[in-house]
Amino acid sequence: MKPSRRSSALWLGACILVTGLLPMLYYWSFPGQFRPQGPTSGFYATGVFEQWLMVATAFGIKPAYMLLSLIAIIWLWRQHAPDLAALRWGLIAFWLGENACSVEYMLFSGTSDFWEYLHNFGMAVCFSFVTYAVLEGMDLRLIKLSPPKDRCAALTLCRTCIKYTDVPCGLVRVFQMLIPATLVAAIVLPCASLKTAAYDTSILGATVHYSENMADQLFEIRYCPALAILLLTASWLVLLLKKTDPVHFSKVLFAAGVGPLGFGYLRLFLFAAFHDDIIQFVVWEEVTELVFSFAVLFMLFVFRRTLFAKGGSAPGEAIGLAENPAH
Repeated sequence: MKPSRRSSALWLGACILVTGLLPMLYYWSFPGQFRPQGPTSGFYATGVFEQWLMVATAFGIKPAYMLLSLIAIIWLWRQHAPDLAALRWGLIAFWLGENACSVEYMLFSGTSDFWEYLHNFGMAVCFSFVTYAVLEGMDLRLIKLSPPKDRCAALTLCRTCIKYTDVPCGLVRVFQMLIPATLVAAIVLPCASLKTAAYDTSILGATVHYSENMADQLFEIRYCPALAILLLTASWLVLLLKKTDPVHFSKVLFAAGVGPLGFGYLRLFLFAAFHDDIIQFVVWEEVTELVFSFAVLFMLFVFRRTLFAKGGSAPGEAIGLAENPAH
């Protein structure tokens, strides 16, 4: 791997670590500060159907998608293609985050800000890596924008190509417009009001606490969009100002920004839809994660002959993500 690529990988890993540690340090310093108190934490009488639905979710849906994601991780373990390596790391973050969620409910009955944060952070990191995997896969396997010797799929639209003549790249110009558009979407999240909800309920005789507290809200619609705005702005500036290989580094920063942005929007939608019934919030989030895990494994299976071809060269060079996680 080129030194510059290894350096970018180290910087990316360091940024993920730092941005993840900052809220954790705050939770450790002020445990339970953001938990709703008083009238916001009442008892909610859950119907029998919803109780069994929650049991099916906890002991059926969740183990199913965790198993599916683990199978995908094992399948991808020795893959060195940058898109597959990024997908592997995204699934690892997802799997660890969901295990943190299990710990929170099994050991703390849903009352731990710290373990819930690890769950949320794992999902946001997963969003980023999966976004990078999709972008890299589309680039190197379908569009062929980055490979210098391959014909770009957009050539029929552009008519002339930067690979052959001294002209601006049409796709890069489109991305220079799309990134600010994504920035506008990121600005929407901080404008949403901070709202909390919490209650205790009985699930087949066991008391369980469900909440969307201030700690969750601050991370999802304040911290995540702020991080997204910073990363997307950096991505745009790299694409505008960097003279050599701007697409690669811009793509990394864009994916890193889309991760927290996508996670924030997912949580905002679910909470807006199920503000008064957090069990439905939890159930549909778990169903979404099952669909995601199944879709990843299904796509890998459908295209396995190409993606896992023996002796085939990787469609590009990773930014350090293609390193085997064991090393």
